[in-house]
Amino acid sequence: ISRVLPATARSQVHLGVDDYTGQRVALKTPATDLREDTQALDRFLLEEWVARRLHSAHVLQAAASRRPRNHLYVAMEFVEGQTLAQWMTDHPRPALDDVRGLVTQLGQGLQAFHGKEMLHQDLRPENIMVDRSGTVKIIAFASGHVAGLAEGRTGPAADGIAGTLQYTAPEYFVGGVATPASDLFALAVLTYQMLCGQLPYGLQ
Repeated sequence: ISRVLPATARSQVHLGVDDYTGQRVALKTPATDLREDTQALDRFLLEEWVARRLHSAHVLQAAASRRPRNHLYVAMEFVEGQTLAQWMTDHPRPALDDVRGLVTQLGQGLQAFHGKEMLHQDLRPENIMVDRSGTVKIIAFASGHVAGLAEGRTGPAADGIAGTLQYTAPEYFVGGVATPASDLFALAVLTYQMLCGQLPYGLQ
């Protein structure tokens, strides 16, 4: 373990180095408050499961691992860069071509999800990394919707709204069926935010 990385309410994150490969990895462990929450732990494990099934330069990849696991953790590639939230702070008035390039990459990342009958469901600035070369990677898959795993549920509202309200498509609020267009709605909100410096809708 090299150092602590920014944590979330769901997990602690550390930068580690794999002894076998020398690869730097982001090691995530569930927050201690979730240790009795089986649904939250299932969502935590979903992240790596999803990552191992998606192959895109614009989706965070699971780290290769040869060792048996004796503890609950997720090992993902380490991205040297900043979140889109920080990028927007650093670029309050970005050039249209810069925004177009980021949106194109995000669209390609979402296409990888949709091609596998998956939805991200929580696309927001904190769940997007921009590395030092300008490559965009979608991260944080714990809120994802996987068609085969979702059988038996009545709809996206069965477990409540999965994502962040300001980026959530209208159908989630009325118990509608989530589709790839739901992720594209979040992408459209992000595009508006990058170009205008504010969100199109509040929380009223």
